[in-house]
Amino acid sequence: MLVWTYMQKNIDGCGDGLTPTILVIFGATGDLIARKIAPALFYLYKARKLPTTFRVVGLARRELSDEMFREHLRSAFLKYVGDQDKESDPTNFLNSFVYHQGFLDTDSCYISLAKRLKDIDEEWGICTNKLFYLAVPPELYKGIFEHLATSGLTIPCGGEEEGRIPLEVAMARSTPLPLTGWTRVLVEKPFGSNLKTAIELDELLGTLFKETQVYRIDHYLAKEMIQNVLSFRFANNLFEDNWNAKHIERIDIRFFETLGVEERGAFYDGVGALVDVGQNHVLQMLALVTMERPRAYGAEAIREERARVLEHLVSITEGDVVKKTFRAQYKGYASIKGVDPRSITETYFKIMTTLNVPRWEGVPIMLEGGKRMGEIKKEIVITFKHPEPCLCPITEGRHYKNKVVIGLEPQEGITIQFWSKKPGLDFVMEERAFDFVLRKNRQGIQYVEEYEKLLLDCILGEQILFVSTDEVVAMWSFIDPIVRAWKGGIDVIPLHTYVPDTNTIIEEGKKIE
Repeated sequence: MLVWTYMQKNIDGCGDGLTPTILVIFGATGDLIARKIAPALFYLYKARKLPTTFRVVGLARRELSDEMFREHLRSAFLKYVGDQDKESDPTNFLNSFVYHQGFLDTDSCYISLAKRLKDIDEEWGICTNKLFYLAVPPELYKGIFEHLATSGLTIPCGGEEEGRIPLEVAMARSTPLPLTGWTRVLVEKPFGSNLKTAIELDELLGTLFKETQVYRIDHYLAKEMIQNVLSFRFANNLFEDNWNAKHIERIDIRFFETLGVEERGAFYDGVGALVDVGQNHVLQMLALVTMERPRAYGAEAIREERARVLEHLVSITEGDVVKKTFRAQYKGYASIKGVDPRSITETYFKIMTTLNVPRWEGVPIMLEGGKRMGEIKKEIVITFKHPEPCLCPITEGRHYKNKVVIGLEPQEGITIQFWSKKPGLDFVMEERAFDFVLRKNRQGIQYVEEYEKLLLDCILGEQILFVSTDEVVAMWSFIDPIVRAWKGGIDVIPLHTYVPDTNTIIEEGKKIE
């Protein structure tokens, strides 16, 4: 068990700055805490964005002393902070961590955890807020949820929905108390392995928490450019009136990575590209560019519209999978440690679909993603129709189309492609672009920056960047028929092969595009 305590004064951006909060992390010695959670907490700590009194309690099964754990965390932690912080001494930060062994599948682990949390409450003399973070493989979720239920750990000590003491009651006391006592749970993706397991997990969660207490993480929602999609569409009047089937020809969403499976062979082979990034990141990107204007800027309204548009994705029947989907595996994948030599797991996918809503009726939507591609390309491309009539040179077969490209990587920004006349005596058109670059030199650290935002929002009770139950169900409902059909084998749905670090299909000798 690890514990970190510190005191701050006059914290900006964190409510009253007085609320005692405990973050409980299951899987404290895992990769997730070293790569993302600990660095994110470190930067929130430096920015003075955490509550005045804050403690992290983590569980892991290894036998380590406090000092051994600190050294383990130090060596891992320093790999994932920015260059400007690598030379700084994190001792004061790390000295607040202690270690306690616990086995997540035993009752005794949760009994001792409950006692530890009660001791902290008594030490501080107040009913504390508690976050439970599952930084463990998804197959462990169900067991942890069940143990949390039987141990009583998820019952808010404050007695309200989230244990909050009404402000007027707190202020009426001779010694005012902060709003305290809520419990919340943070769950990483993937949430379930298919629609059935996702619903089962959600029903189990529903016996422990209300929807307002559940924070399902899709870290892509916390990316700056993804957050900017809402601002670009709804804070400006430039495009929204033309953001529909009348003016837009197609939507393409690409999620190309140059990284391969590397050390994740055993995990990845049971998942594949479609479930790894298509079921979550890609569909969330689609939701943001196609959703209707929310009735207000708030979690309930925004998540409601994201879910509504995802629910109107036209399902691909198993009979249509051959015509509307494409899958491939990069050469050499099957020889990776942990991968079945006869694996038919895809490392690249391409899906064509539509939305059954008036705004997008008939507009083709192309979703694709892959590993070991020729270049990093994570983007949303909105292609507008050729204007009719077009006041442009009559060129047989030439169409002048505008595009809006929302880029996440390799560069964060928005590009608007348009046509203008070239200088000169002849009327010749050329393609030009308006470019908005979010930041020339990225200051944040990839993934750490996103986890800073997610951890802070969870503490503050802000759910906009977290996925709702309805979204999870809608995304799995769309993906499940495709996955089932692909599992039927390569005789049913062909599995193509492509050259790693390129976009070239080997059998056909042509580009994936």
